[in-house]
This record gives sequence, C-alpha cells and structure tokens, in this order.
Amino acid sequence: MAAIDREKLLNYAKTEEDRLFVAKLADKIHKSGKGYLVYTNFLDPHQRMLARKIFRELNQPFVFDGGYSDAERVVAFLIPGYMESDGEDPLDTVRNDENYPVSVVQAQYSRNRFSQELTHRDFLGAIMNLGIKRENFGDILVHHDFAQIVTFPEIASYLERNLARVGRTEVDARIVPTSEIVLPSMKAEEKTVTVASLRLDAVVAEGYNISRTKAAEYIKAGKVFLDFEECMSASEPVDAGNVISLRGKGRIILDSIGDKSRKNRIFIRIKRLV
Repeated sequence: MAAIDREKLLNYAKTEEDRLFVAKLADKIHKSGKGYLVYTNFLDPHQRMLARKIFRELNQPFVFDGGYSDAERVVAFLIPGYMESDGEDPLDTVRNDENYPVSVVQAQYSRNRFSQELTHRDFLGAIMNLGIKRENFGDILVHHDFAQIVTFPEIASYLERNLARVGRTEVDARIVPTSEIVLPSMKAEEKTVTVASLRLDAVVAEGYNISRTKAAEYIKAGKVFLDFEECMSASEPVDAGNVISLRGKGRIILDSIGDKSRKNRIFIRIKRLV
C-alpha cells in the first residue's frame, strides 16, 4: 500500500474527537499494510461511517462485524492480502479464525412480580461502573430475564468475574458462544402517511411527528443516521428498507412505498421501533 497521507485523511474529521479517531485508524491501516489482520475497538455508527469512507479512499479491504448481522456497534477488521486470496468470504474467514476477538456475556437474573425489569440503560450503567470504556463492548441485547453483551474476550472474562449486580438486582454473568446470540423481538408502531417526495427530511418529519423544517435542522446538525451512517443532506433520497435513526428519538424503518395520491403525494408505510 502506498504511504498514507494523514493530513488528507484528517479532512474527514469534523471534531477533535474525530481527529483522534482518524489518527488511530491511520495507525491500524499502516499495520495492516504489513500483512497483519488488524481490528479496531467497537465503533459507533458515526465512527463506522468515517472508517468506511477512509477505507474506500485508500482501497483498504475491510469488513465490519458486531457478532451478528445488523449489529449497531461493530468492530472494523482490516483484511490483509492473504485473506483475500483464499477465495473465502472475508467475514467468514474472520469469524472462523481461532483468535476471533468477539465474545458474548449473558447476564441472567430472576424475575418475579415484585422485581423490576432491567433496561438497556441499567446494564450499560452497570458495565461502565466497572470501569469499562464504551469502546470496549458492543451491543447490549436486552430480553425478559437476561441480557447479552457483545465484547472482547478479555472484557468478557472480566465481566464474568465481576458483573454480579445490575442496579439492585443480582445477575449471573457467564460467557456463551456467539452462536447463542438471541436477537430481541422489536416492537413496532406502524403508520401510513403521504410525503411530497422521497427525501430524507420528508420521511424524518413524518416518522418522528415533527415539522420538515425541524427535521432539516436535525439532519444539518448531524443527528440523523441513514442505515447507521450519518447523513447531513436533507435531500438525500430514501428507499424501502432504509433504517433511519434520530439521536435520542429511536429508529424508524421505511417499510414500503406505495402509489401516489390524487394530490400527487406518495404513500409510504413507516415502522417506528419502540
């Protein structure tokens, strides 16, 4: 790989936090160029968007993996040449490697009519109160009486030994194979509305019951993600199946696109995940 133009890569950074992330990513890319399989910490959707742009700028082969398909927080794996040439899907190669660095901890607890249901926020707080940085674990999948935490093996071992309580509730934490990941059943509210056009701001406005002007402001402020990537263009076209999230307001899915109304507006069905 040609020498990395770090200053050019820093043009992708908009904040000091972005600059630090891009600098660390450049170091990973440099190491990968020496023939090593290199991976990052768990990336949030904004960091994944930055990483994708930089990898493509440099023609750097990569895969994202958060332990299961459609994970929100993922690890970026920088694929060396020898993994590309063996004919196998790079993601399968990464997952089948004996040093695959993704583990899962399942924290089980007892439920009865007096117990309080634990939330994503409860588990997140308990993990971070143990001194674990957010970049060191991925998605937290919350179920009726247990949660699964995707993380690195060394963090998984630490949680297995030390995660004994979430709030006032005792939990039993143990490492389970990634094949035992259970995806939560998502509850969704559906509604059919009409939009003047299939633009991001129009769909955001209808999906979150806000004005189109307010939707455009959120988009410009970098608070809207389209398929988990930050999108700052209000006029960005959207299509059926797109996942849209507004920071702090949850996610919506553009479920389907229908015919036009008599007023030439487009019928769409939106699912809002709750």
